[in-house]
Amino acid sequence: MTNDLEDLRRSAAEQAALRRVATLVACGAPRAEIFEALVTEVARLVPGTDAALVKLHRDETVTVVGRWNGAVGYQSIGVHHPFGSGTLARMVWDSKRPSRITTYEQNVSGSLADVIRAWGWRTSVGAPVMVNAEVWGLTAVGSTNGDPLPPGTEDQLAKFTELLAGAIANTQARDELEQLAAALQRVAKLVAHDAAPRDVFEAVVTEAASLVGVGFTTLLRFEPDGATEVVAAHDPPDGVAVGMRAPAGGDGATQRVWRTGRPARADRRPGMSGSGTRRAAVGGFQSSAAVPILAEDRLWGALVAAGRTALPPHLEERLARFAELAGTAIASSQARADVRALADEQAALLRVAELAARGGSSDLVFTAVATEAQQLLDGQPMTLVRFEQDAAMTVISQSDGPTPPGIRIGYTPGTMPDRVRRTAQAVRVDDFSVEPNASFARDHDLTAGVAAPIVVEGQVWGMLAATSADGPLLPGIEERLQRFANLAGTAVSNAASRAQLIASRARVLSTADETRRRLQRDVHDGAQQRLIHTVITLKLARRSLAHSDVPTTIDHVEEALRHAQRATDELREIVSGILPATLTRSGLRGGVESLLTDLPLPVEAAIEVPRLAVEVETTAYFVIAEALTNVVKYAQASRAWVHAGLSAGALRIAVGDDGVGGAHAGQGSGLTGLFDRVEAHGGRLRISSPPGRGTMIEATLPTGGH
Repeated sequence: MTNDLEDLRRSAAEQAALRRVATLVACGAPRAEIFEALVTEVARLVPGTDAALVKLHRDETVTVVGRWNGAVGYQSIGVHHPFGSGTLARMVWDSKRPSRITTYEQNVSGSLADVIRAWGWRTSVGAPVMVNAEVWGLTAVGSTNGDPLPPGTEDQLAKFTELLAGAIANTQARDELEQLAAALQRVAKLVAHDAAPRDVFEAVVTEAASLVGVGFTTLLRFEPDGATEVVAAHDPPDGVAVGMRAPAGGDGATQRVWRTGRPARADRRPGMSGSGTRRAAVGGFQSSAAVPILAEDRLWGALVAAGRTALPPHLEERLARFAELAGTAIASSQARADVRALADEQAALLRVAELAARGGSSDLVFTAVATEAQQLLDGQPMTLVRFEQDAAMTVISQSDGPTPPGIRIGYTPGTMPDRVRRTAQAVRVDDFSVEPNASFARDHDLTAGVAAPIVVEGQVWGMLAATSADGPLLPGIEERLQRFANLAGTAVSNAASRAQLIASRARVLSTADETRRRLQRDVHDGAQQRLIHTVITLKLARRSLAHSDVPTTIDHVEEALRHAQRATDELREIVSGILPATLTRSGLRGGVESLLTDLPLPVEAAIEVPRLAVEVETTAYFVIAEALTNVVKYAQASRAWVHAGLSAGALRIAVGDDGVGGAHAGQGSGLTGLFDRVEAHGGRLRISSPPGRGTMIEATLPTGGH
């Protein structure tokens, strides 16, 4: 009976101690307070013992967090030691199970063992604190009188360590969520302030490295064949730099992401090869984890972390949570940059085409080609050359190119100009040092280049070359360069034929109009809808969080919502500026009505036309838009009018105002562009603008049978 009562008392004391610790955990008490309570309760629960809490680290060292004994109570310690041999730290780390030491007199060594002996411990029991299937640390009790600790001590400790593990896991999860929200907020601010993509990429790898505690973190962009390019790197070793490329192949973490679209891990073993492991192995990195970056539901690239020792378990999960949301910022930044780049390219092509169409000399056109191409392609030096009958070429124009115009340069088989001339295709060289003309490259400090052929009447007449003194040029530059080379070819073959130049200009205008329509459609149906969905989701999250006890998180959601709404408004303005959706949906009448909405003066509109061919509607819309823009800017008019109707198989447009008159092409009014656009579509434009009597612009456009 006495033994039964004693067992009941011990059980009641244990339950009371567990409740006290559990209450602290449930109330979200600070870690230090929970640590002290747990160690104190454990020491008091097992008679005649001291107790200690120890944090175990992956480098096989320990931090003694705190200790309790009867003489001084609880003390925070914080000392650092290696595991040593035969210690509880070593046994618990290896087995992940409770362990017991019956004596410290033999088979236990190291500075940690010396500290424990100094405490007077003769025997001890320890139980692991398991957090996310990893050994976070251990709780131990030790006896100073040499008597064995009671059977069942391991089970008692295990109950307390389960409570501690839950508290640590909850705290870590909360800390990780707050860190994740803060990291994403910083990246989102860059996007909201229209930072350059490279700055956004750099922020992504910096924040990722901080979140997962890994120094070398890199952002890779996939090419169509699975090859990769480094677009950002945090704390890279020697041999890894932005712009570095690696071919597809191998079984590294990055290539597994390419094949599966899912997070992957690779620990380098002897004999492993492939681009993923080669890059990770640079600088002694032995382990890597990669997670996918998605842009508009498409695999855009991978976020990779690499370590010189095995990476922690579950690192991929933390990296993937960040990458999933960071991918939205990357996609948004990239989309903005792509829209701007495409618009800039179309404007540059149009300027060169207009110069050629007006009968500008070939020299002026060639100079414009090189200058515009350089400005568009991030300032890369540009050279335009003409091939001679023999194996030589003559520099025709250049913009910061390595050789001045008029210089004749010979070349040998296998070099970049030889390949361009033989294949009539763009050629890329990422390392001139291994090319047959390496000496020419060294003499002119060139490391890489891309060249596009200029074809005239089916023959390669010359080439347009972009060169670099600091590594390979960006992927995709070949296509953009080729478009300028095509314009140069048009200028050569049609120098004396205005009609053919107008046809070339029409193709560029048609391409620009189609690009506007596609951009308007893609942005409206894709990014804009996704942003609207994001705003709705954030509002729902704000509503849910408003009833929670995490005020800092709802503040982050509020700020994210403001940024998302601002981005939605900005995107709507961009879409409207590219091409009004009403023009696509409702034809010329809808487009003009949309145009008149924001004009600061009254405009009488009579648009009596059915749906027409897309090219006709687009041309008519821009004629009306440019004419009304001139009215607002220059006419000082009190009213204006727009009439459009069909007559004799043609669309006839008239835009008039009661302003000061005196308008004519050639003074920056945009009327020259109207002449070019109308003539490119086979129409005619007439301007009547006597001083003091207003302005009338009349355009006639063939409708192609409508």
